[in-house]
Amino acid sequence: MLATLDDCFVVIVREQDSSNTSPSMIERELVACSSYEEAVWVRRECRGPGRACIIRYIGPAGGGD
Repeated sequence: MLATLDDCFVVIVREQDSSNTSPSMIERELVACSSYEEAVWVRRECRGPGRACIIRYIGPAGGGD
């Protein structure tokens, strides 16, 4: 996993595993962003055929009372 700071958004790329005959996906971390808006921009720029990008929040969960 990337060395990340608290409260960041990690963009992860999922690609089809071409070395395998099963339809498995490979995940790799692309970049850690300090804001959600920046992560959305990176995700938009990295999408392509056979590739999906997801954003994961790294940090403490907010929550209830």
